Amino acid sequence: MPKAVIDSGTMITLSSTCLMNVFKNFVQHNKIELIVSSTVAEESVWRPISNKRFALNAARIKHAFNDNTINVVESNSEVRLLEGKILAIANTCFSTRFGPLKIIQQGEAEALALSRIYNAKALFVDERTTRSLIENPSRLKQVLEKKQHTGISADQQKIKEFRDIFPDLKVFRSVDIIALAYEQDLFGDELDRGKIELEASLYSAKYAGCAVSENEIEEYLQGK
Repeated sequence: MPKAVIDSGTMITLSSTCLMNVFKNFVQHNKIELIVSSTVAEESVWRPISNKRFALNAARIKHAFNDNTINVVESNSEVRLLEGKILAIANTCFSTRFGPLKIIQQGEAEALALSRIYNAKALFVDERTTRSLIENPSRLKQVLEKKQHTGISADQQKIKEFRDIFPDLKVFRSVDIIALAYEQDLFGDELDRGKIELEASLYSAKYAGCAVSENEIEEYLQGK
């Protein structure tokens, strides 16, 4: 059974858009063993569930834990050690004249560490930078230069060192999961299987925090 690691942001996007049942269908259909760290469980369930504003989203994710759609594993010393290494490498890959750019946060680093330790084939994360650093660092450099309004230098050795940790890891955002679920006819009782439902779902994920452009969404829709 293939393993995958999911980050808190993706779980929150799927729960806040009421697509957890679609996601459950996707995990079961593709026979994925889905892993999340105890730290992320604390961040996405146990802390927010006591806050009335966020309690429903947290309860939806908690249900996914309880029915074993998502399995919680302990954030141990091995995870912390690799997490620190990943942060140290990733956050020295790109620099301005003022110094290195911090491009990856602790949460993404922990998810990456879990994916390596558990030999996961996929990482579900809505943050664009992590995916770009693994798949297209040249494009990431261009994006950073546009965002920072200045020239960016790339340390190619550091980039290679980072990418060598994850030679076969595939990264998926919540919009990618939604589009794949649509292709596999997994919307089930949640939604009709129509283009308007797919478009609504993709834009809902975008507005919930998934890093996706309108052009990317249009590319998904043109293929349907």
